[in-house]
Amino acid sequence: MFEYRAATKGLLLSSTRKISEAILSSGNDQLIRDYTDWIDHKEQLTALYAYSKEDLKEQAVNLDSLESNVNRMEKKLSENSKEFANFYFTGKTKVSEVQKELKADEALIEIIRLRNFDQVFTDGCRYLGLVISKTNPQPKVILLENGNELENKYSKTYRLSIKNKLNDEQSYAQYWAPFETEVKGKKKIFVSLDGVYNQLNLYTLKKAGADYLINQCDIILIGNPRDLVTNSSKGNGTPGKKATLIGFPDYGKGVIVQLPGTKLEVSGINKVLKSSGYQVSELIQQDATETNLKLAKEVSILHIATHGYFLKDVEKSSWPIGVHADNAKDNVLLRSGLMLTGASEADKSKAGLDSSNNGIITSYEAMNLDLKGTNLVVLSACETGLGEIKAGEGVYGLQRAFLVAGAEAIVMSLWKVDDGATQQLMNNFYTNMMKTGEKQKAFKQAQQQLMTKFKEPYFWGAFVMMEN
Repeated sequence: MFEYRAATKGLLLSSTRKISEAILSSGNDQLIRDYTDWIDHKEQLTALYAYSKEDLKEQAVNLDSLESNVNRMEKKLSENSKEFANFYFTGKTKVSEVQKELKADEALIEIIRLRNFDQVFTDGCRYLGLVISKTNPQPKVILLENGNELENKYSKTYRLSIKNKLNDEQSYAQYWAPFETEVKGKKKIFVSLDGVYNQLNLYTLKKAGADYLINQCDIILIGNPRDLVTNSSKGNGTPGKKATLIGFPDYGKGVIVQLPGTKLEVSGINKVLKSSGYQVSELIQQDATETNLKLAKEVSILHIATHGYFLKDVEKSSWPIGVHADNAKDNVLLRSGLMLTGASEADKSKAGLDSSNNGIITSYEAMNLDLKGTNLVVLSACETGLGEIKAGEGVYGLQRAFLVAGAEAIVMSLWKVDDGATQQLMNNFYTNMMKTGEKQKAFKQAQQQLMTKFKEPYFWGAFVMMEN
């Protein structure tokens, strides 16, 4: 079960990333041309997703045939790229290989959301954890039968307790206690999430009479257990000390609330980075555009401070999202994104069918960014980490999109948080990271520093870091 999971989890997304890296560094001009052509066509599709089926008919645009053309191009690319073939046949990640990477005081938990099956898939679900440690010959299986309660009742309790700053010991009992005996005494625990686990910060859980998990062990979130084995062997080609900071966009007149706090956040980070010898490009107000974000290549740090969104139901959306409900309904990557300059007018910008700079960058577009070698992407926006609960792929949405685009690690928020606390957390984080050069350590330290001022997880626990 573990080997099957490691081979298939996030398969489409990780293969997209590997293929793009392999093609661009292949030296094969024709292949690179075909690839960039394919990306251009995907960009064109993005622009068309802003239109209703009627609009497209009037313009005599056939979206279906364009989509199948993009799929055909993708297929051709994959047939002409031996990297693609190699990727699919690299064999399994064995339990023993993972164990080799783990130290005696480390463990890995792979969480799997299982949908109940009775002739057809039903709405019921269960969760299963596979725990691997250095000494156990087999992964330990831990089954949580109450999947629906974890996703509804207990998830609501968790969010309400966080929001209302209430003491919450129930969440620990539901989400972490089942694993407790298996990871007892472990200093570092790698966790590969699924389903509802993507919507909580494990560090914020605490047992009656005990401390929060953040003060008990290091929890490292990874996209796939395979990463433990592949990452140990890869070098880091970081593109020097360059950073792009985007914040305080001018959304235009409309329903989107301006975020003056992000201006202070960005200028604070700018100071920290510059004093450590970084070349910093700071883009605010009129410069915080989608076009400028798409131009941010070969940077080691990309920081975006703005509104993020995730729509469960596009029909009831109360503000422009730059994607027509007809299309967003069918594609979860078109229902989450970030808002940049001009976003309030996103639905009005119909100057031409190629207007992909409408102030909204969807997850679909974010996947096409070129973040090869980018060490860190920080999405300092509310609710950027939330995605739809889907089996296997975990959170669809921005988190995965930025990792596919090439980011090595991503930091993002799970709930809307106080401006002042965010600024302080970010400032501490960057200051720590410039000193030690270690992202995970610096991030956890920043959370603990904030804890001394605000003890409630609402303030310090809103952000999570996930490494590719």
